Amino acid sequence: MKRVLVLVATMLAVALLPSCGSSKPKVAPPQPAVDYRGKKQVDLFAEDNLFSPAEVIVSPGTKVTWHNSDQVAHNIKKSFDALDFGGPFGADVGEFGPGATYSFTFKKLGTNYYYSCTIHTGMNGRVRVEKSS
Repeated sequence: MKRVLVLVATMLAVALLPSCGSSKPKVAPPQPAVDYRGKKQVDLFAEDNLFSPAEVIVSPGTKVTWHNSDQVAHNIKKSFDALDFGGPFGADVGEFGPGATYSFTFKKLGTNYYYSCTIHTGMNGRVRVEKSS
């Protein structure tokens, strides 16, 4: 009987221990793209060291404006990590500080524009230019 109690107590203690040794950070799953097709103006935000929304779909001719809502400076740099990158889109801006904005009008249909803030790791975004639905 004593052996059974020791075994049950050991199993219970192991079950209640927090998992150790896992060095993988918990990452939220990516959010789906926000569809803004048909809008002439779209506002994106740099806040909490993230672009929000991180991925948008716009129609050709849409003006996208990034607003820095953080207390620190950010930048927007073209990202060359994707094969379907649509070439330069003018977002190679230096730092834009708290309260500042940057705008660009996307014209090239069927193009994905990947960008990131090189000041803050993991701060990435994408603008997809597609026909209005």
